[in-house]
Amino acid sequence: MNADSTFMIGTTHSVCQDYALANNASNASNVIVTDGCSTSPDTDIGARLLVRAASQLLSNQHSADVVALHKEAARLALEWTRDIGLKPESVDATLLTAHLHDGEVIVGASGDGLILLESVSGVVDIYSISFPNGFPLYPAYQYQPDRSLAWLNNHDAGKEIEHFQAAGLFSSFELMGTTMSTITTETIRIETNAIKQVVLISDGVHSFYRNENSTTSKRITSISLSQVLAQLVAFKGTRGPFVARRARKFARQCESTGWRHADDLALGAIYLGEHRDQP
Repeated sequence: MNADSTFMIGTTHSVCQDYALANNASNASNVIVTDGCSTSPDTDIGARLLVRAASQLLSNQHSADVVALHKEAARLALEWTRDIGLKPESVDATLLTAHLHDGEVIVGASGDGLILLESVSGVVDIYSISFPNGFPLYPAYQYQPDRSLAWLNNHDAGKEIEHFQAAGLFSSFELMGTTMSTITTETIRIETNAIKQVVLISDGVHSFYRNENSTTSKRITSISLSQVLAQLVAFKGTRGPFVARRARKFARQCESTGWRHADDLALGAIYLGEHRDQP
């Protein structure tokens, strides 16, 4: 078992507002990913504080109540930002967590992002969470009733959760269903012995593109999610900093193929299968 994470700045950002953290402990590995709002002040700091708050809570107790975990992490982050003189808007950030508890992998998602679950048989389930109105429901809103009410009163309020499934990472994805929700934190629980790995990724995974120039025109072509995931999470080894190692190689591949990502990107993974010895 091993957990690791990394994050990288997007081409349209001057400061990376995504952050990720992984912790390894005996039967208690966890990974945390966040994405700070680009239009709110100091969310690069607030996002880190939110992750650190969740990490502190997980280190003290590995609770099965991930909804309460996310809410308390937001409260702590808001308290810390106030202590250092930042505005509460600095905690306008999403929160994705995955941790082990009593024989289960428990995943929590507050805001947008992507959850990938690979079973021991190799089947891949992907849950892509987005907000059609462009305004995520941040966990900090639970302590900001005016902002929460304004969000709910928006006629386009709500999140869209698309569930895809594939026979493997290199297989085509099939849309299994789409649901809508207005709850703050989504939860997935699955037995650890059924899962090979769980991967959390910020919504920057949807921002990959390639410039295509000809003698007569220029255009930007989007890179499909299946293409990106097939390369980004194709871990060749699972020892040590396996996510960071894969991300570095992926970045080099992007340079050679002309792929770029406009938005910041953060990802973390917990590998629960047997360690492989490849570099």
